[in-house]
Amino acid sequence: MTVERGKRNAAASRGGAQKTARRGEARAAPPASGSGVERKGEAPVPRDEGVGPMARMVAHEVRNALSVMYNVATGLRRAVPPEQPDAEMLLGILEEELKRLDRLTHDLVSFAMSSPPMRAQVRVQDLVEQAVQEARRRCPSGERARVEVAVQRGAATASLDPDRMFEALVGLLRNGIEASNGHGGVRVVAARDGDRLRIDVIDEGPGLPTDDVERIFDPFYTTKASGVGLGLALCRQIARRHGGELTARAAPGGHGACFRLEIPVGQDGS
Repeated sequence: MTVERGKRNAAASRGGAQKTARRGEARAAPPASGSGVERKGEAPVPRDEGVGPMARMVAHEVRNALSVMYNVATGLRRAVPPEQPDAEMLLGILEEELKRLDRLTHDLVSFAMSSPPMRAQVRVQDLVEQAVQEARRRCPSGERARVEVAVQRGAATASLDPDRMFEALVGLLRNGIEASNGHGGVRVVAARDGDRLRIDVIDEGPGLPTDDVERIFDPFYTTKASGVGLGLALCRQIARRHGGELTARAAPGGHGACFRLEIPVGQDGS
């Protein structure tokens, strides 16, 4: 009876996930075909050649399966007696890997999307602090990491896509926290530089590769054992979609790395 009930629950979860996926597809309809979209102060956005819709379709199917596996893991956790710590540990590993797959799916879809940023007036301090909290949550060593935030008065507000810039900042902060590995700190400094908003994320990690720094921004290039190499590529893509740029250099003093995110803003800070 318990097994049969578990099958019914899994099937119900799968059906619910599929309905959610279909609703998501309706909301995320691809833009009409035609030439690339260009807005004032922003880089041209190329036509969606079918990669974006295909990525969304695959992502929905993956998330359907992940939803079922999450439910199965939750059911197993309830069924495992508390006196079996090994089973608890294995379920914890399973749940962490499911979360990692969910984040990877999100990154793949974001990287494949070609829609222009949806700008809004944003308080930079709030955006950075929220990104710090999310980066801490996503990193195993995030809670004990030392993160300092400094936003100069001229950089108090900016017109940008809050969701995408949030993802870019979370990615850069995660990169810095992981590079520091709990033994150093991360500083975020936001300032106005003429008609551009400049955000530096500075870590105290081992620094950048000496041979070819630009390679770290290539899609699927990674030196991490569990990474797929989309994080920095996605961050640079978000910057360029805003008409800006993301660059990397040695941190001041030569110890660690500095990732500089620059976004053009209007004369009034918008």
